[in-house]
Amino acid sequence: MPLRVFVTGATGVVGRTLLPLLRERGHHVTALVRQTRHVDRLGGVDGVAVADVMDPHTVRQVLTRAAPDVVVHQVTGFRGVDCTAGMQHTAQLRATGTSNLVSAAASAGVRRVVAQSTASAYYPYGHEVLDEEAPLWTDAPGCWGEAVRAVEALEETLLTCPDIEGMALRYGSLYGPGTSFAPTGVMHRMVRGSAVPLIEDGAGLTSFTHVDDAAGAVLDVLEGGEPGAYNVVDNEPAEIGEWLPAYAHMIGGPAPVSLTLNQAREQLDWLTVHQLTEQRGATNFRLREAVGWRPAWPSWREGFADLLGLWPS
Repeated sequence: MPLRVFVTGATGVVGRTLLPLLRERGHHVTALVRQTRHVDRLGGVDGVAVADVMDPHTVRQVLTRAAPDVVVHQVTGFRGVDCTAGMQHTAQLRATGTSNLVSAAASAGVRRVVAQSTASAYYPYGHEVLDEEAPLWTDAPGCWGEAVRAVEALEETLLTCPDIEGMALRYGSLYGPGTSFAPTGVMHRMVRGSAVPLIEDGAGLTSFTHVDDAAGAVLDVLEGGEPGAYNVVDNEPAEIGEWLPAYAHMIGGPAPVSLTLNQAREQLDWLTVHQLTEQRGATNFRLREAVGWRPAWPSWREGFADLLGLWPS
């Protein structure tokens, strides 16, 4: 059944993939942008709203005017800034911005809100691949702790509002066109410049999510599935020692250098060491069972190969 769908973060990597898919399925799409200069990047949509999710009054106005059935909240703050500043901005958008949006959605009679969350925020316990019942690492140090607490705030706002059905989609490390892993992206440049090392005995796991699969999950939960949090990740969580050399080889870069743990702690920031040594992967079982979602790219291996033009047509 066609729905009226309101999308924030419409010009982001997931939003750009999602908008045409929504239109193909016959949904009426209103895209939210923060500035009018972004309108030309939207392609074919049915309506455009201009507002900042940090401004509760304007958000309430545009949502009331659009009268959507579903709000899809994809906005992040990483574009065009360094990682720490992007993480802090994203934390603000996820905590305060989501609160503003959910409050406005409830007032406008919206039935369901689907919001982007993250599968990298779990407490790094043991060597397990984690499901949605695992605790978030809310007492993590530094800016990462701030980021995880913002994820907790986003999900609490989303899942406890009595007037809406909240769906938190916990994406893995996003890759695909327009991401840091693409040929013009930051990760691509860093790996080619030997700036991402291996750490001896490092057992950090990464769960990947292709932007096509992130957008596909949104389509599947517009109406399906019970309210709750869902991991949106591929079928193959991978240790850094597995995926990084493979990615470096695919892009024609040098083999990653290897550091001891002590060298890594001296040369790298704390968060990078955490990701390379103790971050946990996630399982997609709950989403598969809830709505029948299946990743178009079940493994990062094929997804990277396609992204880099190495997959057979």
